[in-house]
Amino acid sequence: MAERAPPTDTAVAYPPAIPVAPADSPPPAADPTPSTEPHFGTYVVQVPKEQVYRVPPPENARLVEEYRNRKNDQRCSPCLRCCKWLLITAFVVLVVLVLIAVVFYVSARPGVPAFTVEHLAVRNHSKAAAKGLERPKLDYDFMLSVENPSRRMGYSYEAGGQAAVVVGEGARIAAGTTPALRQGSRNTTSFRLVVRGLNTLLPKEIERSMKGSKDAVALELRVETTARPRAGGMELWAMSVKVACGVRVRDLGKDEARILSQDCSTKLRL
Repeated sequence: MAERAPPTDTAVAYPPAIPVAPADSPPPAADPTPSTEPHFGTYVVQVPKEQVYRVPPPENARLVEEYRNRKNDQRCSPCLRCCKWLLITAFVVLVVLVLIAVVFYVSARPGVPAFTVEHLAVRNHSKAAAKGLERPKLDYDFMLSVENPSRRMGYSYEAGGQAAVVVGEGARIAAGTTPALRQGSRNTTSFRLVVRGLNTLLPKEIERSMKGSKDAVALELRVETTARPRAGGMELWAMSVKVACGVRVRDLGKDEARILSQDCSTKLRL
């Protein structure tokens, strides 16, 4: 039979008993000292229905638009940026040129030159034609004047322009070239223009007038040359000058024909 172990003095530790409060006892008082330990849990917050916003505020839309524009700018290719700068540069240059043109026009006040036929002499320069051996070739010796109404701008006319005398529906009976001419502002200059006859059959009215007829003869002098405006001692861009002078004359056989009427027009073209 086994032996029982004698009792020892070592005491066994048990957890203290939790006192149970009676059912009718008041609840314990809350600790006035707040706890510093964090509390974790789930909280439910109830918001009134009229305070729930379903439309974002306007500033959000502005921020989204700025972000979108910034993103589009970043996506823009270098070629498009280069084209944009080229267009801006071209626009600035155009504005500067327009301003320069306006200033030039206000200061120079350019005007269209006005041409006038002062004298006309018609001569037969062929001795053989004078003897009746060949068709007559007439030289049309014009003395022209040109008036420049520009206030501070002159003109330089280049040599070698085309000149012609036509009759009827545009038949050319003489041709020649224009001389060089320089003209200042507000100035009237006279110059000589000789147009030599072509080997063509002369109109009957010109032949009769050369023989002493008093009938009027209608001629037209056409000139096309190149001129350059001059301002401030500098010659500017070249422009085309077209002159058309319709002249009614008689007594072509005399030393100087008599001018009955004339109508001259001038056109400038860049």
